[in-house]
Amino acid sequence: MNKSILKLNPCVNSVFGYYRTTFTTKHGRKVYLSISVSDDRCTITDCFYIDRNQNRIGFDRYSSKPLKLKTFEFPTDKLLCVIEEELDKKFYGIEYISDKTYDLPLEMYIAAKSKESFTKYRFLIFLGEGETHNGLPVRLHTRLKNQLHRSIYVDLAYYMNGQGVVNQCCYYDRRYKRQDIKITPPQLISVFFPYTNDGILNLINHEICCNFTHIIVTSGIDIDSNTTPLCGAV
Repeated sequence: MNKSILKLNPCVNSVFGYYRTTFTTKHGRKVYLSISVSDDRCTITDCFYIDRNQNRIGFDRYSSKPLKLKTFEFPTDKLLCVIEEELDKKFYGIEYISDKTYDLPLEMYIAAKSKESFTKYRFLIFLGEGETHNGLPVRLHTRLKNQLHRSIYVDLAYYMNGQGVVNQCCYYDRRYKRQDIKITPPQLISVFFPYTNDGILNLINHEICCNFTHIIVTSGIDIDSNTTPLCGAV
């Protein structure tokens, strides 16, 4: 089994010992972490979830902080322990990697690292119905399992002026279905979105915690025949 190595990128302030990285926790959450190292002391200068609030702007985009993180300054040799205990990711070593992200602004750095993580095709499978708009049927619905391993039912439709609307989005776990309870994932804050492939992927990935790269639209599937997700972390 390959052991995870924490890969730290020096940034433009690295003359002062500044480093940054992104990683995925054992719960499927995507984290940005920046630290400064001075002598034998390490300080966490910033840490937030990058799979939340991506439709917001400014500081609001980076406002979702890990609540378990309480230790911000500690001996440098305790860095991996803090990450394991408070950020839910176990690393077995540290590697310092100088690459083209050295002088990238924060947003471009995160985008570059997110692009690196898409090394495989991950298909978001929809059942499509009705006429097409922008190459997509006017109704799309599916059952998926997100990176938090929650089963979710999603029903999207074309609205007007290039915009789509979320008709319904609710947990599809067995206990909710049995009790006929419809609970919307709290991370979903958008009602309207661009009705395009990119607009849908952005909505699903950033607000329902998924990592799909492409959309496949099919037909002839009885989506209510069972509770098995059609796609995602199955």
